[in-house]
Amino acid sequence: MSDPTENTSTSHSRGERYAAVIGLILVVAGMLHSMPTIPGLDAWVASFMGSPTFVIRKFPYEYFYPIAFGLMMAVVVFKHSFYRSASPTKPRAKAMGLLVDLAFALATVLVIFAYWTEIDSVCAVDLVTGERQALIAKALEAERVFAESMGLPAPTTVDDPACINTTGVWLFAIMAFAISVFLLYNAKVWGLPLVMVAIVMTVYVMITVLIWYFVGPEGMSKYWVTKLGGEPRTLIDGIPNVRDILTNNGKGLLGQFMTVLLSTVFPYIVLGSLFGVSAGGQSLIKLAFLWTRNLRGGPAHAAIVSSALFGTISGGPVTNVMATGVLTIPMMIKRGFDRTFAGGVEAAASSGGQIMPPVMGVAAFVLSALTIVPYNDVIVAAILPALAYFGALFLTAMFQARKQGIQAFGRIEPFMVLTKEDRTNLIMIFGPIVLILVTLLTPKEMIGCGWLGAAMGAKQTFRC
Repeated sequence: MSDPTENTSTSHSRGERYAAVIGLILVVAGMLHSMPTIPGLDAWVASFMGSPTFVIRKFPYEYFYPIAFGLMMAVVVFKHSFYRSASPTKPRAKAMGLLVDLAFALATVLVIFAYWTEIDSVCAVDLVTGERQALIAKALEAERVFAESMGLPAPTTVDDPACINTTGVWLFAIMAFAISVFLLYNAKVWGLPLVMVAIVMTVYVMITVLIWYFVGPEGMSKYWVTKLGGEPRTLIDGIPNVRDILTNNGKGLLGQFMTVLLSTVFPYIVLGSLFGVSAGGQSLIKLAFLWTRNLRGGPAHAAIVSSALFGTISGGPVTNVMATGVLTIPMMIKRGFDRTFAGGVEAAASSGGQIMPPVMGVAAFVLSALTIVPYNDVIVAAILPALAYFGALFLTAMFQARKQGIQAFGRIEPFMVLTKEDRTNLIMIFGPIVLILVTLLTPKEMIGCGWLGAAMGAKQTFRC
């Protein structure tokens, strides 16, 4: 008889492998999408493929964003499957888990279908029925007849009409169902408290809107005002707002957030992850231990310094913990720190990497996009808070070390010695950081002027 625990372990490992493969596909697609302009590459690829519309980078957002969203959700369902995590000895739990996983997959497909159906640049249902294409052809023919009668050049295009066949009122049901299922998975991945905060904020907003709608300022009901004015509000009136939330490229669900994530964050996150799994992360840890060997905190201070250094190249706390915590946490415990304190210091220090310039967390890029503040201004504003954050952690480790009577290393241990390879790794890490800082903090008008423009091969044809 097979062991249920062994079957569950095998199932989990299989799900992890599927998630890793899909994640690799997503990373490759994201890196291609965010690839900078290489002179002649786009034209060469288009001619090689025999299609002038074929692109190898900067894919059309109306097709790429939904596909990327689907791949992300596939990673979630394989990595955090309710069915795989359910106990094999509880068939009801397994069945319920499978039902939830299928609901998650269905919600993802429905969101993508609704996006392609509602956005005017695709109109998926109309592509199948041909109604919209027929309407465009009829309008173009009418424009041509009018142009010929007036002796004008024949037009080649007309304004695209809105989608004819849409999801209609079903859009409310699709979005409500998808949000409910996504919140369920958020509770599993990030914990129930975070989801409860989101639910409380949503309920608070809805209650305040309803109070204002039915009571209104000074007791005047907005509902009766609109009804008496001949404009009663119904559920159908909210469809444009929900459609805007889904498809608006500036602030929609598959709009600006996906733009920031796939066009801006991807290169930085991949860069930090590569350094973390390579020897460069170990070189950073060695450097941190070397700098803090004369301090009482020892490994605790090294964990803080290494997390701060690693935070300059990776804005992800999970990546930070995986790269630095593997060594610093056992070292802290070995030196006499409490296990809880060791884990807490590493978690807090790695979380601070999100606010450590120049490569910060996803929230910093989203903040820059939503507030229309240049990212270089964001990183300048984040320098002092980041230093204050890590300074407070530094003092905490020092007080704890004094409390427990922990002494400094003093001497240079064998694992602290920097080899030639370590120095090369550190140059490979800090070189790109310096380049990022120079390009971010240098005004655009200075790129083609002065010594910086000359160093980059720019030819000045005007006085700056």
